Order: sequence, then C-alpha cells, then structure tokens
Amino acid sequence: MFFQTFVIRGLFVIVLLLAAGPAAAQTTGADPVQRNDQAEVVFEVALQAFEAENYAIAYQQFREVYERFRLHRKTTAAMLMAGKALYRNREYDRAEEVLSRFLRDYPTSGYRTDAGRTLGFAQQKLREEELRAAAIRIGITLPMNSEDRGLTQSLFTGIRVAVDEYNRNALRPITMVFRDSRNTQAGAQQAVTALVEEQVDVIVGPLYSTEAQEAARTAERESVVLIAPLATDEGIARGRGYVFQANPTINERGAFMARQAIDGLGLRRLGIAAESGNIISERMAEGFHREALRLGVRVDFYELLTSSRDWSQLPDLVGNDAIMAVDAVYLPVHRDRDRDAHRIMRETLISLGRLASPPRVLGGSKWHDVSFSGQASGLGVTYSDVFYVDDEYAEVQTFKRRYRELSNGQQPNRLAYVGYDVATFLILHLAQGQGHPLQELLRASDTFQGLGTRIKFNEENTNEALFLLRYTDTGIDRVE
Repeated sequence: MFFQTFVIRGLFVIVLLLAAGPAAAQTTGADPVQRNDQAEVVFEVALQAFEAENYAIAYQQFREVYERFRLHRKTTAAMLMAGKALYRNREYDRAEEVLSRFLRDYPTSGYRTDAGRTLGFAQQKLREEELRAAAIRIGITLPMNSEDRGLTQSLFTGIRVAVDEYNRNALRPITMVFRDSRNTQAGAQQAVTALVEEQVDVIVGPLYSTEAQEAARTAERESVVLIAPLATDEGIARGRGYVFQANPTINERGAFMARQAIDGLGLRRLGIAAESGNIISERMAEGFHREALRLGVRVDFYELLTSSRDWSQLPDLVGNDAIMAVDAVYLPVHRDRDRDAHRIMRETLISLGRLASPPRVLGGSKWHDVSFSGQASGLGVTYSDVFYVDDEYAEVQTFKRRYRELSNGQQPNRLAYVGYDVATFLILHLAQGQGHPLQELLRASDTFQGLGTRIKFNEENTNEALFLLRYTDTGIDRVE
C-alpha cells in the first residue's frame, strides 16, 4: 500500500510538472546531482501550493529549495517553478529576473528550453504592460440624462468607430474613459476633474454651451486639452490655451462667408440684411460685416429687419437701385424649424427675382437643400455650412457600415459624424505628436477634412473651417 501511494504521488508530481503552465519543469530533464530529503519535502509543499493556485506561497517555498540548501537534484526544478509561480502571480518583472538568472547559472540544465519559453512569456507580458502604460487615454464627458442619451450615444459611437479603426494596427492603443456631465455646470466640472485624475491626454465634450463653459474653466485650470464638439458660444475657448471649439461659432460662420465671398468668389460690393431680435441672424451678420471691413471691402448697406415680413419687402426697404448695385447680398435667415426658414427664403428670392439685375444671394446653413432649388440656382445662391457628407466616398460607406454594426443597424446621424471626425482629428495628432504639446499641434494643424466636418482652429481656438456650397442647374455643388 505504501509503495502504491509513493508511485501514485511520484506520477502526480511528474504530471504536474508537465502540465503546470506555462508548462512546469520536466523531471525527465532533471540534473544528476545528489538527493536532499529536506529539500524534497519543501519542494513537495511548494508543489501543493502551486496546485492550489497559491502562487505567492509557492514561490517562497520554491525559493527556499534552491537558496537554502546546497546544490541538489531539485535545485534547478525549484528555480524554474519559482519563475513559473511568479509568472502565474502576474509578477512578470520578478519572473524575468529569476528565469534569466536560471539560464545564466545553469546553462546545461535539461530545463533550459522550458525556462526560456516561460521567460519569453514573461517578457511578452512586460511589453504588453508597457504598451498599456503608454496608451493614449481619451476622456469623454457627455450627458446621460434621458433627454440627451440618444445624442450622447450617437456621438460616442462615432468616437468609438474612430478609436477601433486606429487600435487595429496601433503600437500605442487608445482607451476611452467616460464620465457623465449630467447636462449641468456642476456635473461638467466634476466630470472634467474626474477625468484629470484618470490622467487622460485629452477630453471631448460636453455637448452644450452652458456645461461647456464650466468644463472649459476646469480644463484650463488643470492644463488639460478639451475640445467641445458642439458648443457655439464665443466665450468658451477665447483667451484660453487648452480649450478648443470644433463647432464654428455663429460669428465665425458669418466671417467665413465673407472671406469666401471676397477671396474665393472675388466679390467687391456687398450688402447685408439681417433680422433684428433674431440672435443667430444678427450674429452671423455681425461676423460677416466685421470680416468684410477687415478685408477692406465696401459694404453698401446693412439693413436690420424688424419682422419676418420684411424679408420679402427687402427691395422696397433698401431701394431697388441700391440692391442692384451690389455684387451680392448676405441673407442669414434663421428659424428653428427649417420649414419656416424655407418659406421666408422663397418669398425673398421671389422679390429679388423681380429686379432687372438681381444680386447674387449669400447665406448660411438654413439655405441647404431647399425645395425651390430652381429659383435658388437662378440667383446663384451660395451658402456656408458646417456639415456636408458626400456619399460617393468609400470612406463614408465604410463608416456607415461600422456604425451600423455598433448601433443595432441604425444609420449615423450628424452627431455620429461629428464624433468620428473630432476623434480622428485628435488621434492624428496624439499618435504623431512626437513629444510636442497637444494644444500647440492643434493650433498649428492644417485644415482637416473629415467625413462630415472640417476643422481648422484660428488664433482664438475656434474652428474656422466650413463648407462652401452653391445651387446649380443640376443640384448642389461643393465649392470649398
């Protein structure tokens, strides 16, 4: 009975040494040296601890076997198993040290191949840990309240598509860290503070201008780059070194149209009409007027209309001769509902179309995709927009497919494209920064052409890149 137990126990040890992973020491390769009964007992205890997954205890016992006793037949097996126990305990640096010492001290050991293989595993894990430590961390703060959850999901999924694309072949992977901004100033401040503690490299969000204001203050104080994807208030990024706005401000939209009219289209005599009390219309007109004057171009008239009815009476209010004398008139019509804006635009075009020599019409994003495109092309309507997607591009079709895969078949909306473009723009600079501060790279960047948006930051850290579009007989053409 004793003999059977001894044989079974001996076979168990051999099987354990063969199977413990990465594979344990093979007794067939044991070195032909003297037996030490006391060391054998400690080795058995260590094996039991290893089998029970008590790797820290196993390591201590195996270490005692090869350090406490003089060279014996379990010395090399114990040292190998000590390295394996450290590996199993995820102490890869110590495992590397023990196994490297093993290969150095016992170059002829029968366990050399096994030790080298385990050492390779440990070194691979160390490299993976180094990569994880060097990972790019993108912080995301968006509201998760019930009213905004859909918007947040769209933008976040767009970001995720960009991150997944990069991570497929990345040496420095990107991890995303999310915090709920709660659509409040306090929530935004707390979210940014939490992300700073997580040591993120950049923060995307929040959504709205009210929460973005507080997030911007906190990010600036903490010296972390924050890019607001949607906020349009002029004061969010102005005067700050670490805060950027990816969505052009209302003023900047008017300024862009003035630059394109003057530098791009070569227009020299301009007029402006805007609706008094309509803050969007007023600010776009102000931006256009200021930029035109800065560029040294004459503005013949700047009419502030008192009601929506005045748009169709523009020739009477300004005078037919005054309107026909300009090369183009800027009409920043704005209504929350596109249907209302389109009605005003159509009536205005009808009144201008009655003139013997009507001017060219310039506008903003509300002029996009109107039902009266024939009249719009007749007056050469040219307008700016912050968003434009060309479905003919293969990259757009690829993005749509990947977005649907992550969102149960839903089609990407505008926020999805914004999330993808902002993330792609940031990844481009984070991955190729070569040690330069991110805020400097963003300010110095050339115009970035995304799938649905364009990004080029001016000296105030706000995006000044939009699309220039015009109506033709065949539809809408992109000019810039």
